[in-house]
Amino acid sequence: LTVGELKSVLAHEFGHFSQRSMKIGGYVNQAEKIIFDTVYNNKDFENSIRQGSGQWAFQLAGLISVAFINVFQFILKIFSDFLFKNNASLRREMEFHADAVATYVTNPKEQTSSLLRLDLSNAAFNSSFMFYAESGNKYLPENLFENQSLLMKIFGERNNHLFEHELPKIDLEDITRYNKTKVKIEDQWSFHPETDKRVEMIRKNQTKNNPENNDLAKNIIRGYTEICRILTSKYLTLYNIKNVGEVIGNNDQFLQLYNEKYPYRLINSAFNGYYESHNPVLENVDELIKDTGLVEKEDFFSDQYVSLVYEKAGTESDLYTLNYLAENPKAVKTFTYTGKLYKSREARLLVPKIKEESEDLNKQLLENDIRIFRYFYSIADDHEKEILAAKYRKFALLDKEFDIFQNSINNFTPHLEFMMVTLPLEEIRKHRAVLLKNEKPFKDVLKHFMEESAYKDFLTTENKQLLKGFISSEYIYFNHDKYIQKEVDVLFSLINEYQAIINKIYIDFKEELIEYQKRLEKIH
Repeated sequence: LTVGELKSVLAHEFGHFSQRSMKIGGYVNQAEKIIFDTVYNNKDFENSIRQGSGQWAFQLAGLISVAFINVFQFILKIFSDFLFKNNASLRREMEFHADAVATYVTNPKEQTSSLLRLDLSNAAFNSSFMFYAESGNKYLPENLFENQSLLMKIFGERNNHLFEHELPKIDLEDITRYNKTKVKIEDQWSFHPETDKRVEMIRKNQTKNNPENNDLAKNIIRGYTEICRILTSKYLTLYNIKNVGEVIGNNDQFLQLYNEKYPYRLINSAFNGYYESHNPVLENVDELIKDTGLVEKEDFFSDQYVSLVYEKAGTESDLYTLNYLAENPKAVKTFTYTGKLYKSREARLLVPKIKEESEDLNKQLLENDIRIFRYFYSIADDHEKEILAAKYRKFALLDKEFDIFQNSINNFTPHLEFMMVTLPLEEIRKHRAVLLKNEKPFKDVLKHFMEESAYKDFLTTENKQLLKGFISSEYIYFNHDKYIQKEVDVLFSLINEYQAIINKIYIDFKEELIEYQKRLEKIH
């Protein structure tokens, strides 16, 4: 933060103290806790009555008591939903009020800039922490906040953000750039309003418009570095990170280790991020080759085309949401689409319209992908032409088979869920019988994956050994009234590795294709 941004944050927090509703917060929290415990944490008492030994008269009286309890729980549940939702609504209004106080005593520009940078700052901090948390006690931070500042700068550069006063400048458009969904459902349980709504209100608030102070806030805090080190130690203790491992006190060393663990993939940076969420799948490459002459270079990767990628993702998300609402009209009462309010039962009426939009976006992106292929094919020499076409053919095949193998996981894993809960022995045996019945077709898909698919050329020796071992196994998973843990562990490990192999091969080859196109552009 800058000094001015820090002032706006502090003004917001102090703004909460001017709210009379703060006085009832403790009472509401206590009421919520009592109701929650009564409604949801009362099962032990019920089970003890149902399963307890004793005379039938006592058991009958107990069952009648449980019936009465259930009625009261039902009533309390309705009341608790009312209380929780209204409390959440009050909390959101309190945030708007505290924002208004902060705007008045500082200025809207610094207030919105700090708010809009919050997600990026959070991502940088969490990424720094996760590096150490996932190192297996190999490394320990001396100053998490120094690592956070470094990653925030790197993430800002990767996302092409401008920098002001040594900090990335985030606009509201940067936040909404990747979210093109038009279906909105208000989160009635959230204590904080959405960022875009807060920014909109801040810009309307009254303000004294005090002058900006663009010095870095850390420069006015005495003993800042030492405070960061102490807070780092406390944060690690809070999350039970042991005080062992090599201490990383140098940002250059941290960055080297971080990049080794989380290498930045080309698809995130090449061609204006066009390929980050889009796969260049062309199923008719041979037909395209026949009709390829010299193609003029265009701005195939402009912001307009990148926006199409995210609009397509938005329509797919909207279709999923609307189909869910159509099947579950009681899930929520209302939703908005392009700002217009609809009842849940009307969701079905919008599906054909959004399907048509999705198909149109797919068509536009396919036409652009065809122009991209023709351009790179036209600038390549004969040898490079063969390589480029082969890569496009291969990727189309990998994409087609990806769905087959992903579906094999999606269809098989539900049969493993019984192992994650406590069940009567007879039920476990029934579930195991269904699992063993479905294991054979799953193994057939694995065999095809390993021996015949387009993925087979990319499998390592270890991958093949893992797959062969499971395909030839005759596990029963449960015997003598208990699980055979070794077999269960092998099964779950196999599923995880199979998923990881599919994803890695697909993404690696996509990156290889994009890298080859980039190389062609540099050469020619």
